[in-house]
Amino acid sequence: MRTTRVFDLASRLAAATGAEARIRRLPGGGHRIEATLPGNPDAEVHLVLLDVLTEADRYGHRHTARSHTVWAELDPPQEPP
Repeated sequence: MRTTRVFDLASRLAAATGAEARIRRLPGGGHRIEATLPGNPDAEVHLVLLDVLTEADRYGHRHTARSHTVWAELDPPQEPP
């Protein structure tokens, strides 16, 4: 089930960042998961984050002077042909 994948990824992202993972439903049925890190993550955290994020269909990172936000998107399930 797709929502299981969403909650699993959110849980793993929260554990990797030590921050709350926020889940948002996207137009068209996909999901976006975001977590904001309060400081600068070290190399070990980067590796764990990449391991988690590569399970998403798309992922990225936003950086401001105060925080880093990582995000992952999961597409809706495909209809069988």
